[in-house]
Formats: sequence, structure tokens, C-alpha cells
Amino acid sequence: MKKLFALLLCCALLAGLLTACIYDDIEPEVSVATPSDVETEASDATEAPASDMPTEASEAHDHEHINYKGLETADFTLDDVIAAEGRDPDFCFEVGETTYYAYNDVALGDLTFGQVQYSFTETGNHISCTCKYENDPTSVLEQIRDAMTAAFGEPSGSGDSYSWNDGHTANRVRLVVLNDDTVQLAFDIAEGK
Repeated sequence: MKKLFALLLCCALLAGLLTACIYDDIEPEVSVATPSDVETEASDATEAPASDMPTEASEAHDHEHINYKGLETADFTLDDVIAAEGRDPDFCFEVGETTYYAYNDVALGDLTFGQVQYSFTETGNHISCTCKYENDPTSVLEQIRDAMTAAFGEPSGSGDSYSWNDGHTANRVRLVVLNDDTVQLAFDIAEGK
């Protein structure tokens, strides 16, 4: 009985190994363009500047990976930030051991933020976009929420706090009413999975 069981177990393992080898040799039929491929094709075709809002959803996913102006993985550097913003930071400051690089009056698609701050950490990079309002924050919050929903899908949350989570990259976006006169849109760009 033990020999029969051992033989059946060996056959099952062999079948699993053969199946894995067969599927390993099959090439996937779906090709997904990387953001750099899309930007290269767009610039070759039209020579128009690339949009800083996320592009349409790819065929492989029902949403665009969470990114800020194409910065999608936490390996981006200050030089990448300067390239994405098109200029050097307006100023920088330190809090503890973290340096923040700040830009004033930044456009992201149809949105405008009074200030955008970048910080780099060991666990990922953080981008904080803030805008002040004089009256009701609801219209500002709704405008930003609608733009992020169009780019990244339906958020979780409601009222004056929303978040978008990307299960493919572990990146996250949070939208909150920060205080009496400020709305914050924060991008957490995680280390690659």
C-alpha cells in the first residue's frame, strides 16, 4: 500500500512539473505598453508634449497604475522630479532627517495646486499636493476627487476623505480636507513589488 501511494504521489508531482514546463514555454499574447513606450510613440507621432495626467487604462488592467506625472516606482530621484516638473524646486527644507523639495503653483492636468512637496524615504516616496480655498471646500474636493476617479477608478471613503489603492504596485493616493482652508492630495509611491 505504501509503494502504491508513493507511486501515485510521484506521478502527481511529475504531472505538475510537466504542466509547469508546458505553460512556461507559452508566450503571452497580450502586450502592454510601458509609460515610456506610450510617451515615445506619442512624441514621434505628434511631437506634442505628453500630458501630466495619467493616461487611459491599459488593456491588461481596468485602471491606470497610481503615479504622479509618470513617477510610478519609488526609485525616482530628484533629477526625475525636476524632469517631471520641468524646473528646479522653488525651495527645500528639512524635518528631522527628511528633506522636502517644494514647488509652488503646480498644474496636474486641469488641477492646480498651491504647493507640491516631494520627500524620499527608505520605504517609498511621498508627494503632497495642497491647495487652499476661501469658501466651501466641497467644490475643490469634488473636482480633485473626480479627476483622480477618472484616472484611478472608484475611491474608498466619502465625505471629506477618499483613497485610491493600487494592488499591482502598492501605490496609494489620499484626498483629505487637511484643515479649515486646505485640501491635500497625497501620493504614496511604494518600493516596487
